[in-house]
Amino acid sequence: MKKLVSMTMAMAMMAALFVACGDDGTDDETPPPAVPTIALDGGDIDQPQEITNPMSVKISVTAPGAIAGFTVTIDSPALTAEMLAKVGLATELNLVNPGSMAEALGALGFPSGEAVSGKTALTFDISKLVPMIAQIYNETSDHKFILKVTDAKGKSTTKTLTCHLTGKVALAYNNDADLWANTATVTAANVPDGGSVQYRVKGAADWTDAVLVEGSKYRLAPVYETSKNAAGLDVHTIKAGTGVFAATTYEVRIAKDGQAVDSKEFATAAGDKIPNGDMSGWSKKQMTTDGKTFWPITYPNAEGNSVWDSGNNMFLEQYNDDGTPTIFTPLCRQDETEPGTARLQARMVLDFVFAPGNMFTGDFNYSGFSGTVNFGKPYAWTARPRALKVRYKAQIGKIDKVGSYDPDGASYQDKQDCARIFVAVVNWKAQHGVTSGMTAPTGMWDPATAKSLDEGAILGYGDLVITQTATGWIEATLPFNWYAKDAANPASAPFSLVISCATSMRGDYLTGCSTNTMQVDDFEWAY
Repeated sequence: MKKLVSMTMAMAMMAALFVACGDDGTDDETPPPAVPTIALDGGDIDQPQEITNPMSVKISVTAPGAIAGFTVTIDSPALTAEMLAKVGLATELNLVNPGSMAEALGALGFPSGEAVSGKTALTFDISKLVPMIAQIYNETSDHKFILKVTDAKGKSTTKTLTCHLTGKVALAYNNDADLWANTATVTAANVPDGGSVQYRVKGAADWTDAVLVEGSKYRLAPVYETSKNAAGLDVHTIKAGTGVFAATTYEVRIAKDGQAVDSKEFATAAGDKIPNGDMSGWSKKQMTTDGKTFWPITYPNAEGNSVWDSGNNMFLEQYNDDGTPTIFTPLCRQDETEPGTARLQARMVLDFVFAPGNMFTGDFNYSGFSGTVNFGKPYAWTARPRALKVRYKAQIGKIDKVGSYDPDGASYQDKQDCARIFVAVVNWKAQHGVTSGMTAPTGMWDPATAKSLDEGAILGYGDLVITQTATGWIEATLPFNWYAKDAANPASAPFSLVISCATSMRGDYLTGCSTNTMQVDDFEWAY
């Protein structure tokens, strides 16, 4: 019993000692202060916020230990260092010590200096700043504001406010059509997944896909199809619905699932005209063989112009002093019954030499009893045409004249004759001459059988062979076949255009039908 009392007294003394020392068995240290918090009012700051206009972006900060440091780091493809520098800011912002940035920060909704330092709580509003991003940037992107708050105890919290921009779909024509290469580009921003950029001639049934070049730039370009012509040469034609041509309005769209998301229209320049293509201009050309005697000869050009010519010469036309004709049998003239059209008519010169009716772009020279057709004229090409369009009438008979120098003439006797119209885009350093008459013909050429001559390249041609009589006007289209589809615009070439019309295909050999005629009018490019 005595021993038990002694143990009780000892325990009581120890308890008293603990109390005296201030240790009641519990931890006397105060809880550490709470870390700063950063929150988005009305939203989850840890989730991306879609940029809209308007939108609410209010940030609340608490720091029981008092704010000692507050930095904002901007990571944005729109709010770049260069862009921010223009308004007196940087990508690293110190809201406690803003320096020279205080005024600019305030204008954007950020507090700074005394409004931040030492505060235990604050709220700031950047609802005007964030929507501005969509005004200066239009690509789908994330724009991050990395917020770091440090209190006086050294405790810190970092939160990233991510603002997501879904770029607006937008389409723009870049006003850069190259009408010789038949290309253009458009800028298509934010094409949706699975979408495409397409174009067509306005009102056409089918759309053609444009090709992405780089970034958001798309190219509208021709697609060439290759084949062999009758001479076995490779020729290239532009696939219908592809490429960009002069004098045309185009529709362009961003499409998904066959529906337009955005669309635009643009029109190209008018293209080129063929001088005197409507055959309304006629005058007289003074022709001479000796430089002394001059003969006024019918000339298929307006006064002062010299694009077209024909084989007309002084043996076909002669006049009295008063202007009345003593001989008037031109191979080419303005039709009397349909003024403003050209009438080509085969003739028997001096009653015994057959000559086909003809007209061409170039120059005709006559010497002795032979004439030389010098094909080719300078032409300021600005646009590549799809084809040549022309109206014609024709009377076509059987071959009743065979030239004495025609090596195959006998095989053509009494066969159906053919008239011909052809066009060629050339890059020649000189005109190409074809001579025929009372001597053996030289220089014959055919753009459908040769890619080049000594004078230079034949870039492309269109061809129409007329095999039967047409008493009413026929509207013909001569599509271009290109040998050199990638050749540069030949506008700077000394001679770049040939158009030829003849009532007999073998007229250079003086072989054909002596009664053939052809009327032509309204030469123009088809784009």
